[in-house]
Amino acid sequence: MILDDNPGDPTMECVEIHPDELVPLEKGSDGMRTFRTKRSKLKLYTPRKQLFAKKTFEKGDVVRHKRGATIRYGRIVCFVHPDGLYSTSHEEGYNGKDLLECVEINKKPGLLQIIGSDGEPKRFQAQGKDCKIIKVITVDSKGEDTTMHKLDIPEDEDEL
Repeated sequence: MILDDNPGDPTMECVEIHPDELVPLEKGSDGMRTFRTKRSKLKLYTPRKQLFAKKTFEKGDVVRHKRGATIRYGRIVCFVHPDGLYSTSHEEGYNGKDLLECVEINKKPGLLQIIGSDGEPKRFQAQGKDCKIIKVITVDSKGEDTTMHKLDIPEDEDEL
């Protein structure tokens, strides 16, 4: 809220927000925490690194692997170094060079593993540049938790 005490440099009443979550801080039962300051003392700040942080691959993430015209879905189970060496991605997070080892899953509700002819789950390795993290929907239309998880596939990608 802007107070009309001085048209050249008005006093602003601001709401204090949490630095990480960017939600208003509450002051007990009285409402939100506020403070007043002059407009000339304020500076615009946007936490770009937090707002636009790129999600990296982690074990357990569901990915869409697109190579040419082939699209398949999988759950990351391991990181593999291209030369067969020990991968540092297990401790430090995905480093961008390792291959993603995934268990192939069906995109239909339930996300069942695809089983090969030998009775073992089908696995594939993919480069990170060919994969995209897909969000898993774990609630039904009423907002209740469900065991029939679904993939949140955008409409334009579903037809490919």
